[in-house]
Amino acid sequence: MEEIETVLNFCHTVGLPVTLAQMGVKEGIDEKIQAVAKATCAEGETIHNMPFPVSAQSVHAAILTADLLGQQWLAR
Repeated sequence: MEEIETVLNFCHTVGLPVTLAQMGVKEGIDEKIQAVAKATCAEGETIHNMPFPVSAQSVHAAILTADLLGQQWLAR
């Protein structure tokens, strides 16, 4: 968690968004995440260079988790 805290602090310091809402994603969130996850995992995409299998479901879960962590960080 220390590394995540470091990244969130950096993003905030330089004005980068740390939540989906800060990026303007406030409606149709699940559908938008699904579209991003599907495109990310399309055949030929560089995500397949990861040393482990990555699915659209895992990308979807990672985006939701990152958003939740950002929300929690902002709430402090």
